[in-house]
Amino acid sequence: MFFHWFCLFVFYSFLGWCCETIFCSLAARRWINRGFLAGPFCPIYGFGALFVLLCFGRYKSDPLALFVLSMVGCSILEYITSWLLEKLFGVSLWDYSGRWGNLNGRVCLRNSLLFGILSVGVVLWIHPAIVTFLRILPPYLVYVFFLSLMAYLLFDLTVTVRALLDVNREAGIRSLQLGQVSATRDTYKKGLRQKAARRFLRSRNRLFRAFPRMRSIRYPEALRDLRDEWQENLLRARQDVKHSVQNAKKTLKKKMEK
Repeated sequence: MFFHWFCLFVFYSFLGWCCETIFCSLAARRWINRGFLAGPFCPIYGFGALFVLLCFGRYKSDPLALFVLSMVGCSILEYITSWLLEKLFGVSLWDYSGRWGNLNGRVCLRNSLLFGILSVGVVLWIHPAIVTFLRILPPYLVYVFFLSLMAYLLFDLTVTVRALLDVNREAGIRSLQLGQVSATRDTYKKGLRQKAARRFLRSRNRLFRAFPRMRSIRYPEALRDLRDEWQENLLRARQDVKHSVQNAKKTLKKKMEK
């Protein structure tokens, strides 16, 4: 039974990642790995789908009731998730304060409506198809594949949690340093970049890209300063690449003319 539900959790986490990534990438007009984990999974969608199937699956004969209950239930789940992230890690990954119909910036009406629509689609069409597909596959193949995924998800979760803790810790240190003289701040920045490069720079940068509205509850100004610094470094790196490409083209053109 556990293995069956875990398979469904993995699939819906992947499906949620696809929806989030496609939607956010189209809105930003660039690729965004919109996921809590580094891999192609959004666990909140996996938990949300299982929650809907277990609690509201019995209402599949009444799509309207299924829609309303799922919309409310998933919104409560998103609100609790946002609150837990703040309490456990001291950061908020999303903020809907600027959207109409939001509640403390944790949930908003637009997302709640989308959750309701997706839930109806999952219960009525997607879930029956997935269950049929899993029954067709050889049992040993399913076990090996999903046990491998379980090991990967545990590793990915460990890395992501470490990155979140380090981001908040880094923001705390930056908050202290910002109150001192500028020379100390410059010295600190140099040491911090070296430390970050050794430990978690890639994970932190991924979180900044995936959650541009991420903020620290205790150190909002410091985290904003870190994100601004990251954006400056990213822009500088892109400009360096552009100049390198231009210089390579000029060099190649000169060689061809000779």
